[in-house]
Parts: sequence; structure tokens; C-alpha cells
Amino acid sequence: MFHFISKAALHTLLIISASNSQVLNDEKCGTDEGLGTNSWERFDASFQMDVTNEEIDCNYSLTFNFKHDDTLPLPVDPAMNCQPGAIADDGIPYLGFRWYYEKLPDYVKKATLVDHISLDYNACGHPPVNVFTVPHYDAHIYLVSPNDRTCMTCDTIPFAPVCDPDSQSTRNGRAFFNVATIQPSGKLSNMPEGFEFGLGDNVPLMGGHSWNVENQPDLTSGSWEDPIWIMGSYDGAITNFEPMFPLSFVTGNDNKVYTESLEYVGRTVEQLPTKYTVKYDGTTQFISITFEGKSALCGEAFNEAKNKNPSKSKKSGKFPKEDKTSSKFPKEGKTSKRKSGGR
Repeated sequence: MFHFISKAALHTLLIISASNSQVLNDEKCGTDEGLGTNSWERFDASFQMDVTNEEIDCNYSLTFNFKHDDTLPLPVDPAMNCQPGAIADDGIPYLGFRWYYEKLPDYVKKATLVDHISLDYNACGHPPVNVFTVPHYDAHIYLVSPNDRTCMTCDTIPFAPVCDPDSQSTRNGRAFFNVATIQPSGKLSNMPEGFEFGLGDNVPLMGGHSWNVENQPDLTSGSWEDPIWIMGSYDGAITNFEPMFPLSFVTGNDNKVYTESLEYVGRTVEQLPTKYTVKYDGTTQFISITFEGKSALCGEAFNEAKNKNPSKSKKSGKFPKEDKTSSKFPKEGKTSKRKSGGR
């Protein structure tokens, strides 16, 4: 997320970007290379998926489990390491992208709209400065396919990996700045109250970023402690949602729990989660992120879709590991438990 643009410029752009164009149609525009590593293997990751049996009012629970890989680079001296050109032990710049993704089975997408999950590690964090510039994870939950993401390209600002809001030469680039709003209020649709579109926060292959700046951390007066909810958009649609959390939340010996209820302005996407929870087990060092919401498949329809043999990943020949056991925290040990209401 890169704040370079004034709110006045943002308001002007939102007015002129009222296009309802449809750029994404699951056709590949480029290679998968820029999407990152097509594997969660280094995180020993898995997922769990459950749907309640009620035919009328059924809900899903989708959990992503992983463990921090402590071989990932961690800047010893951020003032030196977190400078352009500084190379980490893995051969990638400390400021470089480290993205790891896998697609989920078809029945998960049919029930939740979630296509794939990309676990993105930021050794030095990323802008805004003194907000998210500490080591952390971005867990991008994509509702669009990797093929679609190859079409999400733009003309970038020189020396910055973000789309230039002042100059876009292609329809695909301009689509980053097509943001759906509710009129006449101008509020962002399908996003929580108070969310603001970051005009300078549009990242190629990823999309735009919106969040409530009143809830963001301030590293000048304290530390970043709790996860924060981010919404991603492209061409007027929600393309992903993202819990971001500092490395300090998912390391150490203490259990930690954070949960937040979510409500959306002008909601038209029924499967968006209404609650998410991030848990860290200080004994096993595993992290679980659980999303809860209304399922598009219920009862027998869900079971039938799950029992089918959907097409498998062309790369690995299999889908990511599904953990069929419940993840429970130890009864003993210190627990840091934080809760937040809807934002």
C-alpha cells in the first residue's frame, strides 16, 4: 500500500471512473511467473471447510492453517537491510515480494467464491511508512483466478511497484481505478463503513487496497499488535479480501486470538465473510485464519459438490491438503485474547 495521492485527487478520480467494464473473464493475459510460488509447502499449510446443514440459512466456515517459516529473511538492521538494493540470504531483495499461493477445490469456490489463497510475506513490511513497515504477513483471499490476475497489469510509477494514477495507457490499467461506490454518499460498496480507496495502493497482479485508516497502526507512537482487515478491488468488483497481521502476532510462546465481525455498505456479494478470526498456538506455532459467512451451497448440494472429483491442479496434480481434524488450542498457557466489533 503506497500513499502518494491526496484525498482531493482521489475524489476527482472516483467521479470520472464510473465505468462498468468487464476486463476479467478467466482468460490468461500473461505468464504465472509474477504471481509467486505456486505452493504452500514451506508453511506446512492446509485448509478446512465446513457448511452447516440448514437448507434455508446455511453458513460456511473456511479455515486456512499454516506455520511461519523461520528461514524467511528477517532484517537485523532495518535501517540498512530495508533499503532498495539490499539483498537477503534467499537472494531476493529484502523489499522484494515473497508470494506463495495455491488454488482451492471447486466446491470451496462454489460455496464461498474463494478461488485461491496467497500467503505473502513482507520482510520489511510495505508503505505507508510508519504504518505497515514492520515484518508481517498479507493473507490474500482471492475471488478471482490466477489467470485473471495475469490480466491485472498497469503502467507503474517510476521506481515504485504501484500503478500510476495519472497515466494509464491500457484498459486493464485503467480498471484499477474503477471503484464501485454508493451514490450520493460516495461510500465504497461491498466494503465496511469508513473504508477508503488508496489511490496510490494499486499493485499489479494483486489489485487495489482499501481500509479504514482510523484503525491502522501508528508506529511513531507504538507498535502494530492486532490484525487489520483490507479489501481488494479491480474494475468495480471485489477481487480479494485480506487479513494483515504483524509477525509478532504469530510468533513466540503465548497463544493469541483476534476476532472481528464485518458488515458491508451496499452489499451485493452475499458470500463475503461476516466474521474472521486469527489464532496463534504458542505450543505448536501454527496459525489458523477462519472466515465465516453465508454459503452459496447448502446441505445435499454442498455434499454433492464436495464428493465430486473436480479437475486438479495442472502444476501439482492435486489440491492443497485438507485438514479434516479440528484445530484446538492447549488448555494451559498464557493467552492474549483481543476482540473487535464490526468496522
